[in-house]
Amino acid sequence: MKQFLRMAAMAVGIGWAGTAPAEEVLRGVAALPPNNVITQSFLQYVEMVNEAGKGIVSIQVIGGPEAIPPTQQDTALRNGVIDIQGGPAGYYAGSVPESEALTGATITAAQARQNGAFELLRNAWRSRLGAELLAWNGSGTRYYIYLRDMPEFDADGNVLLSGKKLRSAGTYRDWFDALGAENVMMSQSEVFSALERGVVDGFGWITFASDIGVNRLLKARVGPAVWQGSPVIMMNGARYDALPEAAKTVLQEAALALEAKITAEMPARIAEEEERLKADGISLVEPEPEAAARYEDLAYSVVWTKLEADLPDYAAKIRPLLYPDR
Repeated sequence: MKQFLRMAAMAVGIGWAGTAPAEEVLRGVAALPPNNVITQSFLQYVEMVNEAGKGIVSIQVIGGPEAIPPTQQDTALRNGVIDIQGGPAGYYAGSVPESEALTGATITAAQARQNGAFELLRNAWRSRLGAELLAWNGSGTRYYIYLRDMPEFDADGNVLLSGKKLRSAGTYRDWFDALGAENVMMSQSEVFSALERGVVDGFGWITFASDIGVNRLLKARVGPAVWQGSPVIMMNGARYDALPEAAKTVLQEAALALEAKITAEMPARIAEEEERLKADGISLVEPEPEAAARYEDLAYSVVWTKLEADLPDYAAKIRPLLYPDR
């Protein structure tokens, strides 16, 4: 963090003598509540920008889902109601269908920038939403299924989820269908009550399930981990283009610093989360290797098969970049 601040200060600190231009103030909003790890990441970005951009650019967070419903935030961004937003790209797959490729990635954000995948995504955000893609801050976060009861396995070692009622959202729908589970669509805020009342048997979520406060209602986390988190930070394209170069530098350097910080800290954070789950009596369950490989392959094939059907040209370009090891 300190190195980033020094570099940013050097990059933007030389200006014309005399009266400094007014600081650019950007209106920001988060898709999820403040206790969510995705929102916490966005707020880290805000802090980095505000520290490095003093007198140049700052972000004023006007709220989260209580201010603008998450499903309307992409429209608010496009229309300039807000300037900058942080949240899961999967929420806006209807606006930017190319964003679903992030879920099927097996590389880091830094690698995506190096091999050209990030530029393909950036172009998609511009053409579809009129937005500047600033950061992919979900790299390294994985997905699991969490259950109220211990899972059962068939004779081949495959986890049996057929008929299970799982809290779902757009990201999970096709995967749960392929597993034979029943999708129960609801918001994150309804998960606790749904588990407590038996409305659902479990849910799909990222690595950090402890953040949503449902551990005492769970018995198992089913692995292996699949996919990657799709949280991004995006900005209204016209507003970004109108910024002075110094402000753009602060925003871009903060994005790089945030992505690097997340990647460096992720192994320790995952280990800490797993210890917390075990301390709360949750078993970390995985099938035997062959069954685990089938489980993984199914999850990834669902993502890429859909993208190849919907956007064949785009999928042909980006799949080898984001999913090179399969």
